[in-house]
Amino acid sequence: MRSLPLLVMLLCMLCAAQVQTQESTNTLKLCGRALLRAVVYTCGGSRWRRFMGEEETLPEVNREPNLLKWTEMQVMERQLRDQNMALMRTCCQEGCRRSDLSMLC
Repeated sequence: MRSLPLLVMLLCMLCAAQVQTQESTNTLKLCGRALLRAVVYTCGGSRWRRFMGEEETLPEVNREPNLLKWTEMQVMERQLRDQNMALMRTCCQEGCRRSDLSMLC
C-alpha cells in the first residue's frame, strides 16, 4: 500500500522531467545573421504573398495634422521596438522557441 503513492509520485516526477527536457531541446540560441534567417524563415510564409497581392485602399486623410495621434503612435512604435529588441536579446542569450520568433513578424 505504501509503495503505490511513492510510485505515483515518481511517475509524476518523471513526466515533469520529460517536459523540461523537451522545452530545452525546442529552444534555439540565435544571434545576428542566424536570428535574422530564422525570423525570415518563420515569417516568410504564404500569408506574406497573400498580403502582397491585396491592395488596401487608404481612407481620405484629414489635412490637419493631429499631433496627439502622432505622438501616441510614436510611443506605441517605440514600445514595440523595445519589445522586439528585448526578445532578440533573449533569443541570443538564453534561447527562444519558434513560437517566440513568430512574435517578431
